Amino acid sequence: MKLDNLMNTVFETKALENASNIEKLKELVSENVTLDNVSSWLRDLKESQDSESIGSLASLMEQHPLGFEKYVIWKSETNGSRVRLHYWPQTKWPMESIHDHRFHFCAKVLKGYYIHEEYDVKNLEGDSVEVYLKKKEIINAGDTYFFPAGSFHRVTPSEEMTVSLIVRGEPVLPYSRVINPDTLKMRKAYGALQKFQSKIANLEAQLTN
Repeated sequence: MKLDNLMNTVFETKALENASNIEKLKELVSENVTLDNVSSWLRDLKESQDSESIGSLASLMEQHPLGFEKYVIWKSETNGSRVRLHYWPQTKWPMESIHDHRFHFCAKVLKGYYIHEEYDVKNLEGDSVEVYLKKKEIINAGDTYFFPAGSFHRVTPSEEMTVSLIVRGEPVLPYSRVINPDTLKMRKAYGALQKFQSKIANLEAQLTN
């Protein structure tokens, strides 16, 4: 299945909008996000002559602050929905901070494995929090799961090269939250658009002072 076709079918479930039809979404991702299909999608990108679209995807590539390499291989032209590949090389990964997301997403591990931890978080005074581990499981190659916006989790290291594919919806929350596991301090993390607008506002202020 072509990636465009898969995403059109995903949108029909409404799962990425309001966390409904989750099992249908997981079924779609589990059945269609295969090594052969993902390799075909990557090959299509590699051979594409649409330099503008490829350049737009390339601008989103990054070494993610949470420790993995992030590659956006598809993005909606009308909302913030995206398909991302996360790649952890076979090296010692940094320990992720506990965090939530602005969007709902569905993930499938393609190679390797990781340990997925889910947390309850209690707000204290200021930016201090308490965290409670409520679930811990190994996500192996072939496993698919859904995770809702606003819930806290983190991925902890494995010893293998690991690749996962993420199908994420448009943001439904204004920011995500990141907790330093050493200090138990929480901060807000805004999306690229909000960061850009904030930086531009600061630059404007510097020019007019």
